[in-house]
Amino acid sequence: MRYSLVLLRLLAISLFLTALTVQAEYIAKKSTRLLSNNFEGSLERHELVDVTEKWQRRISYGEWLVQRDGSIKAVNVPEHGHGPVLTFLGPIKNVTIQCEFQLPTQEGPDRHFRIFLDHPDYRGHTIQAWANLSTTFRPEGITLQHIRKDKDGKTVEDIEFGQRDFPLKPGAWYEMRLELFGDLVQVTVDGVSIQGRHTALDVEKFKIGLNFGKAGGAIRNFRVWQAVPKR
Repeated sequence: MRYSLVLLRLLAISLFLTALTVQAEYIAKKSTRLLSNNFEGSLERHELVDVTEKWQRRISYGEWLVQRDGSIKAVNVPEHGHGPVLTFLGPIKNVTIQCEFQLPTQEGPDRHFRIFLDHPDYRGHTIQAWANLSTTFRPEGITLQHIRKDKDGKTVEDIEFGQRDFPLKPGAWYEMRLELFGDLVQVTVDGVSIQGRHTALDVEKFKIGLNFGKAGGAIRNFRVWQAVPKR
């Protein structure tokens, strides 16, 4: 009997730890909502569109089309030489970004979705979170990276916060949440998380970017909140 109780307790502990792994905790608390599906108005490339008092939207690459269900579809334009990129321009430091993404069902290379935040004083990305199915220059699964480049595009700082295997299925919808609070960052895709910490993150950013590979994809339920301490 005593042996059975021990086994039951070990099983309970194992299930509890498994639940902690799957159910990722927020690293900060959501406060004021800053953006929410702001895809109305012109979607012409390079045109700045005011979406709130402090935020503007811009298409950098590709063609972006609002669908009947409210999602927005990204289509690659080969002449642009880069996968589709849509950016929101505005001052932000501590933030929670959340949306759902869908990768195309057609087989082929360069299927990924990425959220990134940029600093105005250097090239590269203060942080970029990837959900990658078949882009060859990044690991498959979920990755989280800070990369800083000089004016000539040479990498001067490259910090990898980790990689997690994740079985992305074409045509399925997945939720990605990117949180940045001070020097702490966390990306979560459907409950699977990577977390990291670095002083380079604790700065004011000016851009949020949404990017697909040249295969394109779709986004829905895009929202951004100011992040505050959990306590």
